Amino acid sequence: MDPFPVAETPPPKEEPSPAAFPAAPSPCNAWPVDTPGGRFFAEWAHDTPTTREGQLLFFAQFLQAGQRWEEFLRNCPLTYHGNRGSGAANVLGTVMLGILSGHWRYAHLNSVRGDEVNARVLGLERLVSEDVVRAAMRRIPEEQGLNWLREHLRGSVQPVLDHPWILDVDNTVKCVYGHQQGAEVGYNPDKPGRPSLNYHSYFMANTRICLGVDVRPGKEHSGAKGFEGMWRMLNALPREQWPTFVRGDCGYGSEQGMVECERAGLPYLFKLRMTRGVKDLVKLCMRQGGWRDAGDGWEAMEATLKLEGWSRWRRVVLVREVPAGAPLKGRRRRRDLQSMLALPEGEGGVAPWSGKISVLVTSLGEAQIPLLATPRIYRERADAENIYDELKNQWGWGGFTTQSLGPTRLMANLVALFYNWWNLYARLFDGEHHREAITSRPALMQGVGRQSVSGGQRKVRITLVHEKADVIMQQVGFNSRQMQKFMAITERWSVAQKWSTLLTVIFRSWLGGKWLSGVPPDALRELMA
Repeated sequence: MDPFPVAETPPPKEEPSPAAFPAAPSPCNAWPVDTPGGRFFAEWAHDTPTTREGQLLFFAQFLQAGQRWEEFLRNCPLTYHGNRGSGAANVLGTVMLGILSGHWRYAHLNSVRGDEVNARVLGLERLVSEDVVRAAMRRIPEEQGLNWLREHLRGSVQPVLDHPWILDVDNTVKCVYGHQQGAEVGYNPDKPGRPSLNYHSYFMANTRICLGVDVRPGKEHSGAKGFEGMWRMLNALPREQWPTFVRGDCGYGSEQGMVECERAGLPYLFKLRMTRGVKDLVKLCMRQGGWRDAGDGWEAMEATLKLEGWSRWRRVVLVREVPAGAPLKGRRRRRDLQSMLALPEGEGGVAPWSGKISVLVTSLGEAQIPLLATPRIYRERADAENIYDELKNQWGWGGFTTQSLGPTRLMANLVALFYNWWNLYARLFDGEHHREAITSRPALMQGVGRQSVSGGQRKVRITLVHEKADVIMQQVGFNSRQMQKFMAITERWSVAQKWSTLLTVIFRSWLGGKWLSGVPPDALRELMA
């Protein structure tokens, strides 16, 4: 036996035959894929820029016609130094593409980074990551950035403000999760005890246009905090462009707010809280009678009131439901169970009343706002709740939050601005109604777009998968050709003239056939030729 045996070398491992594992398909070659619908052939196409928001091309054409994007970037306070800077246009273009696509978190912005088609449509060098956007929002000086965005929010509809309009003021609560600046436990009807932020907003009534938003800590939910931003916005407008009156709920019907409006000469229509003095007035009016039918199932009555702490007597309008069993005139009423007062049975010797009662206060006289029209005019304020629903649920308003309050304020105003731009674009197709993003985006933005270059021409081929694709193609194609004609005619016009003319077309129903000031006299003849 060999004392030093030599270890045997193990046999070489047998390599698998090349035929055992088929090679991965080449990116340039198609391979068969069997499905329940039969055999298909699939292939990767890395050399064809593609986007799922193919119709954004026409929205970019709309921005170019009014020079909104160019003016937006002109005085942008976001600046970079050096060759490695991301660029303000690239950052803001990424934010706009993300918001228009329905994203509501910084992390979601990464999903648009591969959209080379729309990046080129907007003239961007590249799309940036979520971290770059976060850093950019921190980089913008807060006050300078807010003034910049407020200017563009006003400028998006400022020519329309020459005509009579109503200002709606309201606020909404945004729950906050995590440690964020300004997150305080305040008024929060949905989740009591949860830290929140307050979005005090200012809307142009009946148009779904946002004129400004102030993001404040959770404890600053009163209407007095909202008046600060409202006066800032109004003072930036010429006096002739101020609203006919301002309208708000019971949070704004305070002595401080009414005195400020009276000193500035701004009429108002507010709702009053059901304090003891207001309840005493309601009981007195219920005893006296004299209610008048205001239509839609409501009755109204006028009185004067001076509560304790008020500096003067003011005109108030009491609104109640038509008594049970009485015939209703016009449309059936809609009961606002949360904001109306129901009188308890037998309280103060008053007969039982199962209906709802509300008390409004106004500085407008009977000649300016008739008694019977006041209930309807105030009820139209409820449209502001629809704006909040759309902005929060379909536009991610309040979703782009950070630990610092400054970037959150900037993103809230950015969302409001892009929301305005999209709504103005959608009104080109339907000037009679407002189309929310849940329906307007699939119809006017989504569509598979493929870009190709041939003979020096850049072409985008768009394929729609919408149910009404034929109608959409016809309308979008017609408006796009009209927009191209408009750009050829207005080539030498100023930015103000171009935008005023576009707004005249957009608000054609709201204006009742009138043309805005600033539109060249021969514009109509040239555009209609």
